[in-house]
Amino acid sequence: MTMARRRLAFEGHNPTLGEVIKQSYVLAYRENVDPLVAALEAEKFNPTVLRPVYSEEEQTYSRNVRTFMNHHNAWLRAAEHDGFTLICEGDCVPCLRLASFPTFWPSDDPVAWGYLYQGSPRILALVGPEKYLRCHTSPLVAYVINARVAKVMCEWFDAEMAARDPKDYFSFDALLQWSVMGRGCHAFMPMKHYGEHGGRANPEHRAHGMARAGEHRADNLAGPLHFLPQYCDGSRRAYVFARVKERLYGLARLATNRWMVRTNVYPYGISDRLEMAAVGLKRLLF
Repeated sequence: MTMARRRLAFEGHNPTLGEVIKQSYVLAYRENVDPLVAALEAEKFNPTVLRPVYSEEEQTYSRNVRTFMNHHNAWLRAAEHDGFTLICEGDCVPCLRLASFPTFWPSDDPVAWGYLYQGSPRILALVGPEKYLRCHTSPLVAYVINARVAKVMCEWFDAEMAARDPKDYFSFDALLQWSVMGRGCHAFMPMKHYGEHGGRANPEHRAHGMARAGEHRADNLAGPLHFLPQYCDGSRRAYVFARVKERLYGLARLATNRWMVRTNVYPYGISDRLEMAAVGLKRLLF
Protein backbone atom coordinates (compact mmCIF):
# COMPACT_ATOMS: atom_id res chain seq x y z
CA MET A 1 0.00 0.00 0.00
CA THR A 2 1.35 3.42 -0.94
CA MET A 3 1.98 6.09 1.69
CA ALA A 4 -1.01 8.10 0.36
CA ARG A 5 -3.33 5.12 0.71
CA ARG A 6 -2.04 4.40 4.21
CA ARG A 7 -2.82 8.00 5.16
CA LEU A 8 -6.35 7.76 3.72
CA ALA A 9 -7.00 4.53 5.61
CA PHE A 10 -5.64 6.05 8.83
CA GLU A 11 -7.85 9.11 8.43
CA GLY A 12 -10.92 6.95 7.86
CA HIS A 13 -11.50 7.98 4.24
CA ASN A 14 -13.19 5.78 1.67
CA PRO A 15 -10.97 3.34 -0.22
CA THR A 16 -9.90 4.38 -3.69
CA LEU A 17 -11.30 2.92 -6.89
CA GLY A 18 -7.95 1.27 -7.47
CA GLU A 19 -8.33 -0.61 -4.21
CA VAL A 20 -11.78 -2.02 -4.94
CA ILE A 21 -11.93 -2.48 -8.74
CA LYS A 22 -10.46 -5.84 -9.71
CA GLN A 23 -11.14 -5.83 -13.46
CA SER A 24 -12.79 -3.77 -16.20
CA TYR A 25 -14.64 -4.43 -19.43
CA VAL A 26 -14.82 -2.21 -22.50
CA LEU A 27 -17.96 -2.72 -24.57
CA ALA A 28 -17.40 -2.16 -28.27
CA TYR A 29 -18.52 -3.38 -31.68
CA ARG A 30 -16.24 -2.24 -34.50
CA GLU A 31 -14.96 1.09 -33.16
CA ASN A 32 -11.36 1.71 -32.16
CA VAL A 33 -11.07 1.65 -28.36
CA ASP A 34 -7.26 1.61 -28.11
CA PRO A 35 -7.03 4.97 -26.26
CA LEU A 36 -9.58 3.83 -23.68
CA VAL A 37 -7.89 0.48 -23.18
CA ALA A 38 -4.52 2.20 -22.77
CA ALA A 39 -6.04 4.55 -20.17
CA LEU A 40 -7.52 1.66 -18.17
CA GLU A 41 -4.25 -0.24 -18.37
CA ALA A 42 -2.42 2.82 -17.04
CA GLU A 43 -4.88 2.88 -14.12
CA LYS A 44 -4.19 -0.86 -13.46
CA PHE A 45 -7.84 -1.82 -14.04
CA ASN A 46 -7.03 -4.97 -16.09
CA PRO A 47 -9.27 -4.17 -19.08
CA THR A 48 -10.81 -6.72 -21.45
CA VAL A 49 -12.57 -5.65 -24.65
CA LEU A 50 -15.90 -7.38 -25.32
CA ARG A 51 -16.81 -7.36 -29.02
CA PRO A 52 -19.99 -9.33 -29.74
CA VAL A 53 -20.48 -11.62 -32.71
CA TYR A 54 -24.15 -11.49 -33.66
CA SER A 55 -26.07 -14.28 -35.32
CA GLU A 56 -28.07 -13.59 -38.48
CA GLU A 57 -31.23 -13.23 -36.39
CA GLU A 58 -29.53 -10.97 -33.82
CA GLN A 59 -28.44 -8.66 -36.62
CA THR A 60 -32.15 -7.83 -37.08
CA TYR A 61 -32.47 -6.65 -33.45
CA SER A 62 -32.58 -2.94 -32.75
CA ARG A 63 -29.23 -1.28 -32.14
CA ASN A 64 -30.16 -0.50 -28.54
CA VAL A 65 -31.12 -4.11 -27.81
CA ARG A 66 -27.80 -5.32 -29.17
CA THR A 67 -26.06 -2.85 -26.85
CA PHE A 68 -28.22 -4.23 -24.03
CA MET A 69 -26.95 -7.71 -24.89
CA ASN A 70 -23.33 -6.58 -24.68
CA HIS A 71 -23.91 -5.06 -21.23
CA HIS A 72 -25.49 -8.36 -20.21
CA ASN A 73 -22.35 -10.16 -21.37
CA ALA A 74 -20.32 -7.95 -19.01
CA TRP A 75 -22.80 -8.51 -16.15
CA LEU A 76 -22.45 -12.28 -16.53
CA ARG A 77 -18.69 -11.96 -16.17
CA ALA A 78 -18.92 -9.50 -13.27
CA ALA A 79 -21.23 -11.93 -11.46
CA GLU A 80 -18.36 -14.42 -11.33
CA HIS A 81 -15.79 -11.99 -9.86
CA ASP A 82 -14.95 -10.89 -6.36
CA GLY A 83 -14.78 -7.18 -5.65
CA PHE A 84 -16.05 -4.55 -8.04
CA THR A 85 -16.01 -4.52 -11.84
CA LEU A 86 -15.75 -1.36 -13.95
CA ILE A 87 -17.81 -1.46 -17.16
CA CYS A 88 -17.22 1.19 -19.84
CA GLU A 89 -18.82 1.76 -23.21
CA GLY A 90 -16.38 2.35 -26.03
CA ASP A 91 -16.90 6.13 -26.06
CA CYS A 92 -15.99 6.61 -22.39
CA VAL A 93 -13.09 8.98 -21.63
CA PRO A 94 -11.87 8.48 -18.03
CA CYS A 95 -10.23 11.09 -15.87
CA LEU A 96 -6.50 10.93 -15.26
CA ARG A 97 -5.50 9.19 -12.01
CA LEU A 98 -8.95 7.61 -11.84
CA ALA A 99 -7.62 4.76 -9.69
CA SER A 100 -6.73 7.27 -6.96
CA PHE A 101 -10.26 8.74 -6.81
CA PRO A 102 -12.30 7.76 -3.73
CA THR A 103 -15.26 5.41 -3.84
CA PHE A 104 -18.53 7.28 -3.44
CA TRP A 105 -20.96 4.68 -2.12
CA PRO A 106 -21.36 3.22 1.39
CA SER A 107 -18.97 0.31 1.78
CA ASP A 108 -21.35 -1.43 4.20
CA ASP A 109 -24.12 -1.63 1.57
CA PRO A 110 -23.70 -4.95 -0.30
CA VAL A 111 -26.14 -3.94 -3.05
CA ALA A 112 -24.73 -0.48 -3.82
CA TRP A 113 -23.29 0.39 -7.19
CA GLY A 114 -21.93 3.56 -8.72
CA TYR A 115 -22.16 5.65 -11.89
CA LEU A 116 -18.74 7.17 -12.63
CA TYR A 117 -20.39 9.21 -15.38
CA GLN A 118 -24.00 10.40 -15.32
CA GLY A 119 -26.21 11.93 -18.00
CA SER A 120 -28.70 14.51 -16.66
CA PRO A 121 -28.11 13.35 -13.06
CA ARG A 122 -30.83 13.65 -10.44
CA ILE A 123 -30.48 13.18 -6.72
CA LEU A 124 -32.88 11.11 -4.62
CA ALA A 125 -31.28 11.66 -1.21
CA LEU A 126 -28.12 12.34 0.75
CA VAL A 127 -27.41 9.08 2.56
CA GLY A 128 -25.70 8.66 5.92
CA PRO A 129 -23.38 11.00 7.81
CA GLU A 130 -21.01 10.96 4.81
CA LYS A 131 -23.80 12.42 2.62
CA TYR A 132 -23.42 9.91 -0.21
CA LEU A 133 -25.35 11.01 -3.32
CA ARG A 134 -28.11 8.48 -3.97
CA CYS A 135 -28.96 9.20 -7.58
CA HIS A 136 -30.94 8.45 -10.69
CA THR A 137 -29.35 8.66 -14.12
CA SER A 138 -29.67 6.76 -17.38
CA PRO A 139 -26.51 6.39 -19.50
CA LEU A 140 -24.27 3.38 -18.87
CA VAL A 141 -21.12 5.05 -20.18
CA ALA A 142 -19.07 4.07 -17.11
CA TYR A 143 -20.27 2.32 -13.95
CA VAL A 144 -19.07 0.00 -11.19
CA ILE A 145 -20.93 -3.06 -9.90
CA ASN A 146 -20.21 -6.01 -7.64
CA ALA A 147 -21.24 -9.64 -8.21
CA ARG A 148 -24.50 -9.35 -6.29
CA VAL A 149 -25.70 -6.33 -8.26
CA ALA A 150 -24.54 -7.97 -11.49
CA LYS A 151 -26.74 -10.99 -10.78
CA VAL A 152 -29.75 -8.75 -10.19
CA MET A 153 -29.07 -6.99 -13.51
CA CYS A 154 -28.87 -10.37 -15.26
CA GLU A 155 -32.25 -11.36 -13.80
CA TRP A 156 -33.72 -8.11 -15.09
CA PHE A 157 -32.21 -8.71 -18.55
CA ASP A 158 -33.84 -12.14 -18.76
CA ALA A 159 -37.22 -10.72 -17.75
CA GLU A 160 -37.06 -7.87 -20.28
CA MET A 161 -35.89 -10.01 -23.19
CA ALA A 162 -38.67 -12.51 -22.49
CA ALA A 163 -41.30 -9.75 -22.48
CA ARG A 164 -40.20 -7.72 -25.54
CA ASP A 165 -39.69 -8.06 -29.26
CA PRO A 166 -35.93 -7.48 -29.62
CA LYS A 167 -36.46 -5.89 -33.02
CA ASP A 168 -38.24 -2.99 -31.35
CA TYR A 169 -36.42 0.03 -29.99
CA PHE A 170 -35.97 -0.28 -26.22
CA SER A 171 -34.27 2.42 -24.16
CA PHE A 172 -33.03 -0.10 -21.60
CA ASP A 173 -30.60 2.25 -19.85
CA ALA A 174 -33.44 4.63 -18.93
CA LEU A 175 -35.37 1.79 -17.30
CA LEU A 176 -32.51 -0.15 -15.75
CA GLN A 177 -32.03 1.84 -12.59
CA TRP A 178 -35.66 1.99 -11.47
CA SER A 179 -36.02 -1.71 -12.21
CA VAL A 180 -32.86 -2.74 -10.37
CA MET A 181 -33.73 -0.40 -7.50
CA GLY A 182 -37.10 -2.15 -7.36
CA ARG A 183 -35.16 -5.35 -6.79
CA GLY A 184 -33.44 -3.84 -3.75
CA CYS A 185 -30.23 -2.29 -5.14
CA HIS A 186 -29.02 1.30 -4.63
CA ALA A 187 -27.22 3.58 -7.10
CA PHE A 188 -24.80 6.37 -6.15
CA MET A 189 -22.71 8.98 -7.94
CA PRO A 190 -19.67 11.11 -7.07
CA MET A 191 -19.81 14.85 -6.56
CA LYS A 192 -18.24 15.36 -9.99
CA HIS A 193 -18.04 13.11 -13.02
CA TYR A 194 -15.12 10.68 -13.01
CA GLY A 195 -15.08 10.68 -16.81
CA GLU A 196 -16.77 11.96 -19.94
CA HIS A 197 -19.10 10.62 -22.61
CA GLY A 198 -16.94 11.19 -25.65
CA GLY A 199 -19.18 9.83 -28.38
CA ARG A 200 -21.75 11.32 -30.67
CA ALA A 201 -25.52 10.92 -30.51
CA ASN A 202 -27.06 7.52 -31.19
CA PRO A 203 -29.21 8.06 -34.33
CA GLU A 204 -31.72 5.50 -33.03
CA HIS A 205 -32.56 7.83 -30.12
CA ARG A 206 -33.24 10.74 -32.43
CA ALA A 207 -35.36 8.59 -34.74
CA HIS A 208 -37.63 7.91 -31.77
CA GLY A 209 -38.15 11.55 -30.85
CA MET A 210 -35.48 11.92 -28.14
CA ALA A 211 -34.03 15.27 -29.21
CA ARG A 212 -30.90 15.59 -27.05
CA ALA A 213 -30.55 11.94 -26.07
CA GLY A 214 -27.07 10.70 -26.80
CA GLU A 215 -25.64 14.23 -26.75
CA HIS A 216 -25.21 14.31 -22.99
CA ARG A 217 -21.87 15.44 -21.55
CA ALA A 218 -20.35 15.84 -18.09
CA ASP A 219 -21.39 19.11 -16.45
CA ASN A 220 -18.31 19.20 -14.19
CA LEU A 221 -15.33 16.84 -14.22
CA ALA A 222 -13.35 15.64 -11.22
CA GLY A 223 -10.09 16.17 -13.10
CA PRO A 224 -8.42 16.33 -16.54
CA LEU A 225 -9.12 13.54 -19.02
CA HIS A 226 -6.78 10.88 -20.36
CA PHE A 227 -7.44 12.03 -23.95
CA LEU A 228 -9.67 14.41 -25.91
CA PRO A 229 -13.19 13.06 -26.53
CA GLN A 230 -14.16 12.02 -30.04
CA TYR A 231 -16.74 14.80 -30.33
CA CYS A 232 -13.95 17.40 -30.20
CA ASP A 233 -12.40 16.25 -33.51
CA GLY A 234 -8.98 17.03 -32.03
CA SER A 235 -9.90 20.61 -31.13
CA ARG A 236 -9.04 21.84 -27.65
CA ARG A 237 -11.30 24.85 -28.25
CA ALA A 238 -14.27 22.54 -28.90
CA TYR A 239 -13.52 20.77 -25.63
CA VAL A 240 -13.46 24.04 -23.65
CA PHE A 241 -16.70 25.12 -25.32
CA ALA A 242 -18.35 21.82 -24.31
CA ARG A 243 -17.23 22.29 -20.71
CA VAL A 244 -18.77 25.78 -20.53
CA LYS A 245 -21.99 24.73 -22.28
CA GLU A 246 -22.54 21.68 -20.08
CA ARG A 247 -21.85 23.63 -16.91
CA LEU A 248 -24.61 26.04 -17.97
CA TYR A 249 -26.94 23.12 -18.68
CA GLY A 250 -26.21 21.81 -15.19
CA LEU A 251 -27.01 25.15 -13.61
CA ALA A 252 -30.22 25.37 -15.65
CA ARG A 253 -31.23 21.91 -14.45
CA LEU A 254 -30.69 23.02 -10.89
CA ALA A 255 -32.57 26.31 -11.37
CA THR A 256 -35.58 24.58 -12.97
CA ASN A 257 -35.85 22.02 -10.16
CA ARG A 258 -34.77 19.03 -12.27
CA TRP A 259 -31.89 18.18 -9.94
CA MET A 260 -34.02 16.53 -7.22
CA VAL A 261 -36.46 13.61 -7.45
CA ARG A 262 -38.97 12.99 -4.71
CA THR A 263 -39.51 9.38 -3.56
CA ASN A 264 -41.50 7.70 -0.80
CA VAL A 265 -38.33 6.13 0.60
CA TYR A 266 -36.49 9.19 1.89
CA PRO A 267 -37.64 12.29 3.81
CA TYR A 268 -38.25 15.30 1.62
CA GLY A 269 -38.84 18.25 3.91
CA ILE A 270 -37.76 21.83 3.32
CA SER A 271 -34.40 21.30 5.06
CA ASP A 272 -33.73 18.19 2.93
CA ARG A 273 -34.49 20.07 -0.27
CA LEU A 274 -32.28 22.98 0.73
CA GLU A 275 -29.41 20.64 1.57
CA MET A 276 -29.74 18.77 -1.74
CA ALA A 277 -29.93 22.06 -3.64
CA ALA A 278 -26.77 23.25 -1.87
CA VAL A 279 -24.97 20.05 -2.91
CA GLY A 280 -26.17 20.54 -6.49
CA LEU A 281 -24.75 24.06 -6.55
CA LYS A 282 -21.49 23.03 -4.89
CA ARG A 283 -20.78 20.28 -7.42
CA LEU A 284 -21.10 22.78 -10.27
CA LEU A 285 -19.24 25.77 -8.81
CA PHE A 286 -16.21 24.19 -7.17
